[in-house]
Order: sequence, then C-alpha cells, then structure tokens
Amino acid sequence: MATFKSGAFAQQCFSAHPLSLNFKALTPPDRVVVECINCHMRHRFTVRALMTRAAEVGGPEREAMGDLGVCAAEHPGELRVSVIDVMTDSVKLRCGACRKAYSISVSVFETYRKDG
Repeated sequence: MATFKSGAFAQQCFSAHPLSLNFKALTPPDRVVVECINCHMRHRFTVRALMTRAAEVGGPEREAMGDLGVCAAEHPGELRVSVIDVMTDSVKLRCGACRKAYSISVSVFETYRKDG
C-alpha cells in the first residue's frame, strides 16, 4: 500500500472521527504512530520536537520523549489524539491515565493503510 506524505489525510481523519484515533507506537528516535480504528489508516508523525508542560499550572514546557515513552509502556490505551493542525504542523496527544498533554511539532506527516 502506498504511503502518502501529507498531513491532509490525518487532518481529515481527525475531523471526521476524532474519537477513533488511538496511539499505536512510539518508534525511536523520532516517530509517533496513531491508528484510526474507523478507517483502518495509520498516521505516522516524524517528530521535530515533543514537549509537555511542567506539573505546576503555567509551568514551562520541557522535552517529553521520555515521558511519552513511559505512558506508551504503562498505559498505551489511554493516549488519544486531541488536536491535529496541519497549518502549524502540530499534533497534540493527551493521556487519560496520568493527565499529561503532549505537543508534537511534526516535520513529516505520513499516512498508510493498516495491513490486514
């Protein structure tokens, strides 16, 4: 199956069925994969920067690849896409278990159909 290098597919998928986009994988050193359980597409984001806010309200942003790795290992089913914005090349994830929010600055959007 072809891989489409455009954020338009991820944006359209999120717009049509936002609750269907689930975290699938964190592939070091710089890729995050989400899967749409509705249309069976996978969206792969090459990470330019991955940030989260410090615990205190209004705290500064900090690098968060390690934090996302912990969430992905401990409770991957709780990670959901909360925003996809191709105009700013950004994706946001939210973890329902630990309440962390992750902001991803994306350098490359890729979409492909899930095998099987």
